[in-house]
Amino acid sequence: MSNDILNRNYIFTDISVSKSEKNLALDKIAELLAVPMNLSKDELLDGLLKREKEGTTGFTDGLAIPHATLQSLADPKVGVVTFDTPIEWDSLDGKGVRTAFVLLTPDNSKNNIHLKMLSQLSRNLMKEDFVKQIQDNLSNGDNLFKIVSSVVNNE
Repeated sequence: MSNDILNRNYIFTDISVSKSEKNLALDKIAELLAVPMNLSKDELLDGLLKREKEGTTGFTDGLAIPHATLQSLADPKVGVVTFDTPIEWDSLDGKGVRTAFVLLTPDNSKNNIHLKMLSQLSRNLMKEDFVKQIQDNLSNGDNLFKIVSSVVNNE
C-alpha cells in the first residue's frame, strides 16, 4: 500500500457533534475528510451510511471502523477522527465510540484491497497494546498519525 493511504491531514481530534448519534458523527466525518481527500462530501456520506445499514461498524473499546467504496476514489485512503465525547454507535460491546478509523477504497478495486485494509486494522484493534496507544493519544493527532501509519502503511 502506498504511503499516501494515510496522510496527517486525514486525522482530526476532539471533534464535537451536536448529539451523540452515529449518523451525525458520520456526517461530521464526511465533512472533515471530503476536502483533504478531494472527495464529494455527499458521495462520502452516502457510502458510509449505505455500509452502516448493512450492520454496525462499531467495534469494541470505543473504536469504530466505518468504511465505504467510492467510484470517484482512485486510491485507498484512511482517515482517523476522535470525538470529544462517546458516540452511540451500536458497538459490539454496547459502549460509545471515541475513535473512528475511516477506510475508503475505490469502487473498481480488483485485488480486494478494501478487505485487506479492514482485516489488517481489525487484527491490530484486537491487540491490547495497540488499543491502549490509541486511547492514550485521542487528542494528539501527530502521535495518532505515527501509531496508525505503522499499521496501515506496513503490509
